[in-house]
Amino acid sequence: MIRTIAIVCWALIAAGAWAADWPSWRGPEDNGLARENAVVTSWSPDGDGVLWRQDFGGRNTPIVLGGRVYFNAPVDEHTPCSQERVLCLDADTGRVIWEKRFGVFHTDIVEDRVGWTSLVADPATGYVYCHATSGELLCWDRDGTLVWKRSLTEEFGRISGYGGRLFNPILDEDRVIISFANSSWGEQARGGHRILALDKRTGEVVWWADPAGKPPQDTTYATPVVAVIDGQRLLIAPNADGWVYALRSRTGEVVWKFQLSKLALNSSPVVDGNFVYVAHGEENVDTTVMGRLVCIDGRGSGDITKTNEVWRVDGLGMGYASPAVARGRVYAVDNSANLICVDGQNGHVYWQYNLGRVGKGSPVVTADGVIYVGEQNGIFHVLRDAGDHVEPLCRYEFPSKNGAIDELFGSPAVCGGWVYFMTRYHTYCLGRAGEAVSERPAAIAAEESDHPGEKPARTLIFPADVTLRPGEKVSFQLRPFTDFGRPVHAAVAGDARQWSLAGLQGAIDVEGTLTIAADSPASAGLVKAKWIGEEAAARVRVVPALPLEQTFDTLKPDAVPAGWVAAGGRVKALEKDGTMVLAKIASKERPSPPFMRMQTYITPPIEAGYTVESEMLSDERDAGRASFLPDMGLVNDRYVFMLMGADRKRGAKTMARIETWGAVPRLRKDVEFAWEPGVWYRVKFDVRIEGGQARCRAKAWPRTAAEPPDWVIELTDDCPHAEGSAGLYCYSNGTTSRSDGPATYFDNVKVYRNE
Repeated sequence: MIRTIAIVCWALIAAGAWAADWPSWRGPEDNGLARENAVVTSWSPDGDGVLWRQDFGGRNTPIVLGGRVYFNAPVDEHTPCSQERVLCLDADTGRVIWEKRFGVFHTDIVEDRVGWTSLVADPATGYVYCHATSGELLCWDRDGTLVWKRSLTEEFGRISGYGGRLFNPILDEDRVIISFANSSWGEQARGGHRILALDKRTGEVVWWADPAGKPPQDTTYATPVVAVIDGQRLLIAPNADGWVYALRSRTGEVVWKFQLSKLALNSSPVVDGNFVYVAHGEENVDTTVMGRLVCIDGRGSGDITKTNEVWRVDGLGMGYASPAVARGRVYAVDNSANLICVDGQNGHVYWQYNLGRVGKGSPVVTADGVIYVGEQNGIFHVLRDAGDHVEPLCRYEFPSKNGAIDELFGSPAVCGGWVYFMTRYHTYCLGRAGEAVSERPAAIAAEESDHPGEKPARTLIFPADVTLRPGEKVSFQLRPFTDFGRPVHAAVAGDARQWSLAGLQGAIDVEGTLTIAADSPASAGLVKAKWIGEEAAARVRVVPALPLEQTFDTLKPDAVPAGWVAAGGRVKALEKDGTMVLAKIASKERPSPPFMRMQTYITPPIEAGYTVESEMLSDERDAGRASFLPDMGLVNDRYVFMLMGADRKRGAKTMARIETWGAVPRLRKDVEFAWEPGVWYRVKFDVRIEGGQARCRAKAWPRTAAEPPDWVIELTDDCPHAEGSAGLYCYSNGTTSRSDGPATYFDNVKVYRNE
């Protein structure tokens, strides 16, 4: 067999663009360095040094691309809809060029934490990407036209919480990469902190990575970075399990790992040459001291915890802010708002300076050692690194607004000497008109290098994760890479591509075109391929078009409906009253299962105007002196209808509820509804868009009775969701009071278009 292999490498973004733009929250090199001398060393909100100000702000870091400033923020609290928005401003004047608003749904994040993530922009296409509070990943072009979007929650089971679990997206070559905790279907039914790479132009899945291989221990916020270390293009990704992982950026394969903490990592890393700097604020793995800043030699493979630590500084509780690297020094802010300057080679601490009380914002350092950094309680500092000490140049504390602190969570962006940053209520551009900027040459980007014996070793199938309908087709590509993660073009003689299917009804031809059988039921499985001796797989989920009906008669005990998102570990099939039903998992041995709440998605997001039906039964949950019915119901178009349990021993009334964004709630209505334990009910939830409003209606009745003509509860939303997934909802943390087993059951689910 003869093989001719050509190895293709891509360089980093051209250095010439670096001085003009700040396309990522940590700057063009993802390290908090502005390669220019500072223009602004003092300023006053009254006008000195302020080029423009807008009376709206946010909680993150703005980005700058092509003369425009972009950021994510909550909609003004005085508007009738609690929403999120992305704004595009003219970088010279602050004029609003465009604004895009979108709703918040299916998340435990509260209103005070909306707009937590920073955007990222692509200099090659001008596209801007946002990870929304609800889990949508949105891509707009320069003029605000939506290019594509993915609902990470409804499509992939993204998990959020009160604390956020929100990550900034990043860009590398042709990929937009996002990290998040999820629980989906198949091998991803188990919860995990995973990383997803998507095609930046289309939103199609390039690869998945699950470096920890186990459920996340805690909430985490760390944003990965990409760097070329020792000739390899690596994605450096702190994880919820307390480890730092280095993955091949084009394939998601783990190269090395380093254990830093016993709990989740929240601080993003920075890289300088072969050195990786990362910090945390929890208990260390080898001492009882809290917090550490560590330098890791990024050359190596496998577990490098004991071999590749260069230096450490213990006792620095740096739980949130990301370090900056400039002029061979590392600048980091701890949780108590102490700014530390450390030698990047040996860890020697040059100086420490207190900024205030709470450190969340990451510092930005200019080429001549001027530092811009904010403190959470609304204090913005300008300082200068003077070698063995720091010189304070300017300090301004923003006044409270109606008794609320004008908080400062994000970092500044520095472009052409101008400094852009946001407080909770304002956006500022600092600079001095007409003053020339003294730029310094940008660093030469590290290049990937040849490796002795490099050979094809990994094949990816693209797209790597798709959802199809019966009868639909998709063409897959095979993308081979070397054992160092570089793409190859191979002319292969006598080595045919071998395609196969697992768990899917359909056919795939020799070119990789999959056709799902027209009569295929809802299913989920894999497309597999073998090429150049390597095997690869892509995930395929099949969801029939409406109307669809799901009974559980064909499921084996303990099974989960194929392709249902966020169902694994929460529900299972079992026999009840002579038929198979779907039960919420609970037992007396484990009265509080890992997921007390179940919100599973049957369909991908579909256009509003459909009805969800199901049969539901609940037994009483024994809670000692109290006896409750669990909460259970239906999900339709990002609204939830549920029957609410109550303490029956104390005579409390059971309720029916419709809501959206229940953590706030943005919209909620309750009515009394008497429902009895041990009785099967038929439940119907109808949502339709009429006159620019969402009209939500629901009813429930014993399934042995005729359907009543009237709706039990109705709600109108002036800020409607235009699409959403159909699903089931349940909250139950115990077992039936009469037996050791589940207390809630579903059967005979239907989803169909409204008349």
